[in-house]
Amino acid sequence: MARYRLRLLLQEFDLPPGETLLGRSPECHVTIDDPLVSREHAKILFEGDKVILRDLGSRNGLKVNGNRLVGEVALEDGDRIRIGNQEIVFSRVTVPRRPGRPTGSLRHCRKCQTPYMAEAPLCPNCGYSPGSDDTLSGVAPVNNLDRESWSLQMQVELLDKALSLQRQPDADRVLARIAVAVDERMTAGMPLDRAQLDPAYAGAVRLSAAQGDTQWIRWLLSTAQRTGHPPGPAIVAQIAQLPTVLIDGALRHLEEAVTVLTERREALDDDEKLALEGLVSLRARVREHVARTGEGG
Repeated sequence: MARYRLRLLLQEFDLPPGETLLGRSPECHVTIDDPLVSREHAKILFEGDKVILRDLGSRNGLKVNGNRLVGEVALEDGDRIRIGNQEIVFSRVTVPRRPGRPTGSLRHCRKCQTPYMAEAPLCPNCGYSPGSDDTLSGVAPVNNLDRESWSLQMQVELLDKALSLQRQPDADRVLARIAVAVDERMTAGMPLDRAQLDPAYAGAVRLSAAQGDTQWIRWLLSTAQRTGHPPGPAIVAQIAQLPTVLIDGALRHLEEAVTVLTERREALDDDEKLALEGLVSLRARVREHVARTGEGG
């Protein structure tokens, strides 16, 4: 039987025989965190050597090789499927897959939240021995909170990989998805701690430096303001290493974040107070630069 694969950003999914559901819902086989994607957006039917893509009456539809899909279409090797803001590449596997970790077969440690290979008897990070209900297949965690944490963690891993490979467009798209996920969690009142946010913040600083643009610094500062917690001291130090002329464009966001965090100073832990001091120092530096040059945003 022929074998096929889907590639979304930096992830690859082996296409199993039968039905594969694509959409925003965590219950889909391939979950796409994109507000333009319906909860159950499309379905891929794989029978024999034939693969059919079918639109499930999605609100925004989808395109194949730039053409709007009406109903269904037979997929060919190399076809590009546009779903929401994301592009999925469909390909035929022509060489045997190397042995290794199977796609989507991961275990999620209940104790330390670390993902690791399902075949491992113990968590490699903390040594916790899992029960049979700890296994996560693809994106189907135990409960909604685990599911959201898992999705955010996987997105951060994708962001780090894209940045390491210097794929700025991919990194920008992944960070946009992270921003949506973070916003949805805050709106829903779900917890977000620094261990979850700081890796995303670090990616935002790296991407801003690579792009020479302040967009993601503004997002970082706005998120810190909304959560009432600054990024870690190491993240603040990374921001401070950016050219002052770049940070100028985020001065208003920096001012607002410092104001809110200063009001909450007594509720911050020692690391957060240290980070706040770093932001105050950075604000003073940027203010001085703005006063000297007459710029800022």
